[in-house]
Amino acid sequence: MITQVLIKRFSRVHLFAPCAAFILFNFLTAYYLTTAGIYNGDFQGISLEHSNFEVWVYACIASIPYLVLYYIILRTTPIKVKPIKLPKFFIIFSLIILILSLVLTLTYGVGIIGTEIYQAPAPLKPFIVIINRIDPVVLAGILILSPYVNIRTAVLTASLLLFITLYRSSLQYVPFVLLLFYYRFMSFEKRTEKLKKNNNLSIFIIFFIISALIINIAPDLYQFRDSIRGTDTLDLEFDEFIFGKLIGRLSNLSALMMFDARYDLFYQRINELHSFSYLLDSLKYFWGSFVKSIVISHYDYYTSIHDPNAFSFYAMQTGVLPAFGLSLMKSPIVMIFDVFITCLFIFYTARLSTFFLGNTGKYFAMSLLIFAVLSGAPSQFSLPIINLVVIAVAFKIIKYFSIARGETS
Repeated sequence: MITQVLIKRFSRVHLFAPCAAFILFNFLTAYYLTTAGIYNGDFQGISLEHSNFEVWVYACIASIPYLVLYYIILRTTPIKVKPIKLPKFFIIFSLIILILSLVLTLTYGVGIIGTEIYQAPAPLKPFIVIINRIDPVVLAGILILSPYVNIRTAVLTASLLLFITLYRSSLQYVPFVLLLFYYRFMSFEKRTEKLKKNNNLSIFIIFFIISALIINIAPDLYQFRDSIRGTDTLDLEFDEFIFGKLIGRLSNLSALMMFDARYDLFYQRINELHSFSYLLDSLKYFWGSFVKSIVISHYDYYTSIHDPNAFSFYAMQTGVLPAFGLSLMKSPIVMIFDVFITCLFIFYTARLSTFFLGNTGKYFAMSLLIFAVLSGAPSQFSLPIINLVVIAVAFKIIKYFSIARGETS
């Protein structure tokens, strides 16, 4: 009985761990803003317009969405659900998809951020569309966290995902992979009788060392990313890079404060934003490229206020609070509706994650959605649902043929 209570408590602590990390990033950003006198992240170098007291208050406010995310996942994830055993062919199929995704990126530039749409031979385009409908991020996450996938396959999967994300000129899934392995090694499902605290301490130390190494090589990773995008890398001192750029991209504080500082500008042009733009943007992956939406999204509108020349080139990271703030400007009813569908996306992501991973699925849902809270893009809340459904259908088909052939694993 005592063991079960300890397992439950540790499970909650580990689920909250990434939320605690991102809340810490907000307060580290607050420290940087109050000492350097400038904003960070997308607003690096702009003079601070808020008082020190306001900065710390907004740091608290910016951290609230992470607490809400934790609460929803904790309360909606089914308890005592066992993970599904993955057929060997499904694991092979997943690795093939990851390899093909990497090859298509290297060969035709499929999925590279900040570049023009890829060019590929016409006969290959239907094949590429099918491959793109199976997201490598979600697929890799399932393999890394599944107890039926050995550690060597999990490492291979992680390596392929890191190559894919790097060559697509993004660094977002570097911390994502680190988080998945944290959850894989800190899961207590396999050790219900013994909680080896010394081992847990060792894992914490190992992950601290790995994180320190990643931070040390982070400037080189950003330089590599910018070289793929064809953009110039800012020449920053190491401390400016860490607090201004790295932590600035892992914090939504500056975005929230800039929303407050330019509130009047947002309100003056709010008619440019459609009342249902949040919903339309969150559903755009359901119809893919078949339906062209001319409605401006929340984060494109947010970006256009700060940089009128940015539209169609890049979008700033807003965080969820400015996105809901824009909805509130349209109408309180619109904001309530947008908050409701966001909570619905979180709920179904957690439920679908447990389909593959059992109770461990809550960790997977947290790993996927923590970055959606950070970015504020509605599509990042809905996309995991689409990907999980597509992968579940592929899994069912593969499992059916595996059973028909007499395969049980």
